[in-house]
Amino acid sequence: MGKTIYLITDEAYRRIVYDQIQLPFPFRYYPHTLRVTSHSKDLSLPGERIGYVAVHPDCEEVEELMAALVFANRTLGFVNAPALMQRLVAPLQRNSINIKEYEEKRDLLYSSLVSFGYEVVKPQGAFYLFPKTPIEDDLAFVRELQSKRILTVPGRGFGKPGHFRIAYAVEKRVIEKALPGFKEVAEKYGLKCKGQAQ
Repeated sequence: MGKTIYLITDEAYRRIVYDQIQLPFPFRYYPHTLRVTSHSKDLSLPGERIGYVAVHPDCEEVEELMAALVFANRTLGFVNAPALMQRLVAPLQRNSINIKEYEEKRDLLYSSLVSFGYEVVKPQGAFYLFPKTPIEDDLAFVRELQSKRILTVPGRGFGKPGHFRIAYAVEKRVIEKALPGFKEVAEKYGLKCKGQAQ
């Protein structure tokens, strides 16, 4: 007893949610909260590891935590974004990519994969789908998709063997061109076409 419990919220995908979902702001409810985010997601800057950590201003140890974060930032300077990028994103804090475009691509990819017979949960945020592979070896399945010029990632790299990850942070036409390949591979492994999914 008597120990402070800190809540660290990973909010890299906070602005990329669908179906009118509203996420709570833990800062409003608990003063020992640290918010962590990355603009590589909400500003669609893949590969740019730029974001921030914010400490609740009412946290009793706010000064010690900020000093520790500054120290860690200095000692790990090689992971920091260049100064120019930091200046560029500073005025963009309230901006975000067009969520509707991501939602349309999610819906197209999800409904198509389901209609081809894949088992997949419809995501409510981010820009990935994580379908189940129709064979046990997810690496072999991903290689099969590569033969159709479709780039996906085996689920084993995310602790979920037997699945594969698809990012739909690409142009819609890229997804449209990939759909016949997904269908061919589904048919090869015996998945049953279900017609157009809802």
